[in-house]
Amino acid sequence: MTTLCGQVLGEGAFTASDLPPDCANCIRRSRDQSRISSAFFESEEGSELLRLSLEQARARKPAKAGEPAPASRRPNLRVMPPPAPPPPVPTEVGELVTDGFKSKGQGVWTSPAGVIVRMGGKNREEFAELVFEGSVIVTREGAGMRIRAGDVEVKPKGDGVEVRLKR
Repeated sequence: MTTLCGQVLGEGAFTASDLPPDCANCIRRSRDQSRISSAFFESEEGSELLRLSLEQARARKPAKAGEPAPASRRPNLRVMPPPAPPPPVPTEVGELVTDGFKSKGQGVWTSPAGVIVRMGGKNREEFAELVFEGSVIVTREGAGMRIRAGDVEVKPKGDGVEVRLKR
């Protein structure tokens, strides 16, 4: 037999008793559930407890598909409100006509063909930069210039320019 304090006692070295244990280590370790559990499973009683536990589990009948689970086993469900819809995209942001562009944040817009347009100035309303990996056509138009890059067109309009998708 092995005690809770780890002493191995041979046959005849111990007798069953109703008296409380007098070993300080055994008394302290008797309050530790993990030590008691491992002591049971190291002995033959542990295999018996395991066998009984498995028999009880097999005897329980699983709930049928049509039957609701017992109320104590139902998970707590919490209804989450749907996320707020994104704010509507304005039709124009300064010199940019936003129809067809996707906002990538802080004054940066992309076209379906991958042209990147950066807006600058106060409130990011002035055309500042165009980035495109492909052919760009620049044509003089009166006192200004028309730029075509991919599916984006930048053309003079009044004192500034107008940036829009080429249709």
